[in-house]
Amino acid sequence: MPRKARTVSSSGIYHIILRSVNKHIIFEEDIDYQKFLFVLSDCEEKYDTSIYAYCLMDNHIHLLLRADSDCLSSFFQSLGTRFVRWYNNKYSRCGHLFQDRFYSVAIESSRSFLLALAYIHNNPVKANICRVPSEYRWSSYNAYFGQKNTRIDCSLAYKIAGSKEVLQRFLAQEVQGKEDELFKQDHVTTKHYVTDEEALIVFRQTTQLRSTSEAVNLTRTARNDCICALKDRGLTKRQIARLMDVSESTVQRACR
Repeated sequence: MPRKARTVSSSGIYHIILRSVNKHIIFEEDIDYQKFLFVLSDCEEKYDTSIYAYCLMDNHIHLLLRADSDCLSSFFQSLGTRFVRWYNNKYSRCGHLFQDRFYSVAIESSRSFLLALAYIHNNPVKANICRVPSEYRWSSYNAYFGQKNTRIDCSLAYKIAGSKEVLQRFLAQEVQGKEDELFKQDHVTTKHYVTDEEALIVFRQTTQLRSTSEAVNLTRTARNDCICALKDRGLTKRQIARLMDVSESTVQRACR
């Protein structure tokens, strides 16, 4: 029976979980954590991926990242192959370390992004490894609140929450199961802000065009249909105008 196709995120953002085979302990020494993060950083650069969060637990790994759906599998194949080769050599073992298929959740809104961020960083707390997320060494939590970490892109979380203070309070409330309270307040928006990089991905998925230059060959009806579809996907008038090579007033008229 064929396995279910992976859900593609229109934002390009995913919550990924890598689990070990038979709950095998992945990280036994500090060098194991450090090596995985080194390979992760290298793959991030190679595949033009943005890492928003990570948490390395003893037998599984959480990642929050943005990646083109076309290279997502290649990213994890490279990450897994390189780390497992090193790991097997170190521990004189052979065979698989991770389960065949990584688990992924498509992140489609600001709310789901912040909830995933909170869930990932609070994993060690809920596993009774530490009292608060900042005490855990092998997550990206402290990158958001003072510790420099070039692997982590903190900008989207700051933009959604409005400030570091609001973000920190949200993450703390999630531990107590009160995460929804912040979403009732005006200073946290539930609207998803599509970056220009994400907009290009949405453009290709929605219009089925390989590049923005092909948009000029569309008929007016087809062009207007694409413009309205892109607007429905959350792109701004400026983004649509740039991608479709039209004026902002044309975008406005097309969706009346």
